[in-house]
Amino acid sequence: MKVLSNRTRRVGENIRAVLANVLLEKKNSIQGLDHPLITITEVQPSADLRNAKVFISCMGEDEVNIVKILNENAKLFSKLVAKELNTKYSPKLFFYIDHSFSQADKINNLINLK
Repeated sequence: MKVLSNRTRRVGENIRAVLANVLLEKKNSIQGLDHPLITITEVQPSADLRNAKVFISCMGEDEVNIVKILNENAKLFSKLVAKELNTKYSPKLFFYIDHSFSQADKINNLINLK
């Protein structure tokens, strides 16, 4: 795992907060995003802050379909994030499924078996 600098981590948290607000405001206007429990778990900006990986988690829904819809609307989200951030570049957003919770659950189950 890459170690992020303090600035990169801070920008990632700012992007996460802005995206969370944008999803609350805009998800009803985007077809297919009417699911109420979309959680942005982490944002990992690149070192030059031009790209950012956005990891999401959804409870009880088809995460693959939701990530597909989010990636189709990534330009809209990038524009809305750019309005709120005070950085030189607006990061291009790429959405991914966060598998950390399912992996933690598998590890926990393996530990409980022994």
